[in-house]
Amino acid sequence: MNNNIFKFFFAAIVLFTMGACKKNNLVIDKEVIPPSFAKFNSTKLTSTYYVSSANTPFKIPVGITAVADKDRTVTFTYESPTGAAQGTQYTAPTSLVIPAGKALDSLAIQGIYAGYPSSSKIDTVKVTISNGDVAASAYNNVYTVVMRKYCDVDGANLIGNYANSTDTYNGGASSKPNYTATISNWTTLTPTSATVVIKNLGATSDNGWGPFDVTDGAITPGLTATLDWSNPANFSVTIPQQNYFGSGSAVSTITATGTFSSCDNTFNIVAKVKYAGNGSTYTHTSILRR
Repeated sequence: MNNNIFKFFFAAIVLFTMGACKKNNLVIDKEVIPPSFAKFNSTKLTSTYYVSSANTPFKIPVGITAVADKDRTVTFTYESPTGAAQGTQYTAPTSLVIPAGKALDSLAIQGIYAGYPSSSKIDTVKVTISNGDVAASAYNNVYTVVMRKYCDVDGANLIGNYANSTDTYNGGASSKPNYTATISNWTTLTPTSATVVIKNLGATSDNGWGPFDVTDGAITPGLTATLDWSNPANFSVTIPQQNYFGSGSAVSTITATGTFSSCDNTFNIVAKVKYAGNGSTYTHTSILRR
């Protein structure tokens, strides 16, 4: 009797185990493999592209979530709220073939240097993955490219006379008449910085406290300024505090900051002048143009 009970329980255990294995096999047989999706393979979905004369394209990584044994085509559409157009500001393919056995490639956008006559022109191009051989992912399917002109900084192009310079005083709306400022003495500090001497900054004939004396710092030998272009989005000008012009028996001082463009050969400098006699200050914005 005891032996029969043992056999009964043993048989039950065997049947239960076989059923569990069969159930597990059934789940494996019905496992669903998710479809592949195309996406921009980047956590950063907005970038600035500096369009230079070197004609270097901007590349965006494009990925598919799984490899396949055949070539697959990913397609793209483009739109620009700023009016950038294919063939004028840029060229870019409407499709990209990712070869069999691969899941990653890159989309190359080529900026057109001539399409940016001024460094002040900034374009936005939105690239969207559309449905090709592989459906677009619900995320990472839009990439925004901000396009700006970039010109290499060459001291030989920036030194010289700026005969169409103007000044605005104390935030006033009107500009003073054109005058000539001069930039000279280019001295390289690092691959992305240099010092220069700016002569006649703010030396308009109607400045209200002039004219400058020939021995004043703003005339002879000029103001020492540091140019820095390490940040392509902000080429900066810095004039540390130094003597500016004579004010009675004392010497007034100047400090200034600003920006410059190596594309347009212009300088925009905001200066703060402190009178030595009574300590009062005024500001003027100098725009130096060729």
